[in-house]
Amino acid sequence: MPDTYVVEPRSLTGKAVKRLRREGTIPGNIYGRGLESVAVQLPWTRAREMLNAHGRNTLIEVQLGDGDARPVVVRDIARHPVTGTLQHIDFFQVDLTRTIQADVPIHFTGEAPAVHTYGGVFVQALDMVSVEALPNEMPEAIEVAIDSLEELDQSLSVSDIVVPAGVTILSDMEQAIAQIARPRLEVEEEEEVPEGEEGVVPEGEEGAEGDEAAEEGGEED
Repeated sequence: MPDTYVVEPRSLTGKAVKRLRREGTIPGNIYGRGLESVAVQLPWTRAREMLNAHGRNTLIEVQLGDGDARPVVVRDIARHPVTGTLQHIDFFQVDLTRTIQADVPIHFTGEAPAVHTYGGVFVQALDMVSVEALPNEMPEAIEVAIDSLEELDQSLSVSDIVVPAGVTILSDMEQAIAQIARPRLEVEEEEEVPEGEEGVVPEGEEGAEGDEAAEEGGEED
């Protein structure tokens, strides 16, 4: 059973919600397909506890006052643009028999041998992947092992991700998610002038210099 969190009906809306935040209360809304949006509120401490435990897209239940618990996922979180403090939470009420879509974070596990063997640099190219699943099967994150990255320039793409049963990936399968880049020193060495070419005068410049010398000699005569 998903965890249940109690929320209360909210009467203050618009600019008046600033007073709620000053009092340590977070405003929110519950909405869903074919459902009327309901304004709610919950203590900041409970909201922090809920987000730390579950984050987004994980199925939980919210109990509106003394009413029945509703299955929801956290669909959107608003934070202050400067301080980063929590400002608002949107709960999406789900139908447990219908799939939902979400962007799920990618967590890389293990170590890439190419980093230790060749001094390669592990570069994460993608942070999230779009997936579809039933609400109670939606993963909070997707783990990807990087132990197979044994060579420089080797990469992993979305097609290399292994998802749990019941989860479908919607992102482009050819999109890269990680790569082993060459060490910077090696790249700089490749950009240096090849041996034997130092001091070579570009074609056409040597003749020009000779002409200038001849002209100067003529003037002295």
